[in-house]
Amino acid sequence: MKKIYSLNILLILGMLCMPGLSSADVYIKYKRHTDAVKIMGLEKPEENVDEEIWITRKGYRSDDPKSSVIMLRYEPKVIRIDHREKTYVQRDLNKDELQIRITEGKDPEKTAAMKGMMGNMMKIEASVQTTDEQKKIGSWNCKKYFLSVKTFMGQFDNEIWATEDLKMDPVLYNQLTSLMISEFPGTDNPMKEVRAEINKIKGIQVKIISTRKILNQTRQSVTDLLEFKESKAPENILATPKGYKEKILPEQKINFPVLPSQPANHAGGKDAGASTVK
Repeated sequence: MKKIYSLNILLILGMLCMPGLSSADVYIKYKRHTDAVKIMGLEKPEENVDEEIWITRKGYRSDDPKSSVIMLRYEPKVIRIDHREKTYVQRDLNKDELQIRITEGKDPEKTAAMKGMMGNMMKIEASVQTTDEQKKIGSWNCKKYFLSVKTFMGQFDNEIWATEDLKMDPVLYNQLTSLMISEFPGTDNPMKEVRAEINKIKGIQVKIISTRKILNQTRQSVTDLLEFKESKAPENILATPKGYKEKILPEQKINFPVLPSQPANHAGGKDAGASTVK
């Protein structure tokens, strides 16, 4: 399931609140610093990553030194690129991969219960608190918000500074949000609720201070907007790199253990009849 969340959750949710007025392709550049942390004796070093994003009428692409993500509007599909392995994986967004195939048993109630459990794991909840605090970050006038996001991966608490000084084409905005919502299969109505909550954040996110708690250890990351501009995207921006090989992933399948059934009732006994659950 990790690959499902390979896209930065905060970036996805952040894109849901972009305003729209301009009509050109959009280029965005962020830098992200993540603190080092030690969990269960394992040390995770600090990370410093620059991420470049192109948003066009044909699709979306984000790049960092290790990986890229391409989302195509008209197919629609998402392509994840691993620059270290020089491979890529494609996924059809019309297929609900998060409805992971559960081996159908003879008991439909048990099967339904397992599907319900998987559905609960995929839930995303978001809560936004608006403040009156404002300040200038770089050349942008920003307002402060608090965003709490709950997923099966844990809770992310975020301090967000957003600006309405920057604008984005509404066609690109609607296209992007539709694609990104489809990245969370099985969450149609819930994601509409999340989008409604995220829309309380007005403008482009300029600074995000994100805190996540993992096994009583806190890890913080700070994301800063470096550049936002209208510009014509490179011609092959939505193409996979030459020489990279497609990686075909096996179908995901979960065989849940057989749950114990009710003890069989034996005919002819008064006690047996009394133990029957109706």
